[in-house]
Amino acid sequence: MNITDITKIDYDKLVAHSGRPYFVQWITATNQHHEIVVLGWCVKEAKTWQTMFKHEDRTVCMKVCEMLNEGVTKC
Repeated sequence: MNITDITKIDYDKLVAHSGRPYFVQWITATNQHHEIVVLGWCVKEAKTWQTMFKHEDRTVCMKVCEMLNEGVTKC
C-alpha cells in the first residue's frame, strides 16, 4: 500500500489488509495551544473498533495486543 492508496481506502479494506484481529492506537487530546498531546494508548478490535484495553504506557498495550492476537502477528 502506498501513500496515494490511503486516501482512497475504506475501513473494511484497511482491516482486511492488516490481517490483525487487534491493534494498538494512541489516545490524543488538544491542549490550550491547539497542540496534539498523547494521553495514552489503547488496544482495539479490528472488526468493530471496540476498545478492549486502555493504558498510559504504550509498551503495556503492545504486550496486551500481542497476547490477544495469540501469536498470529505482532502489533
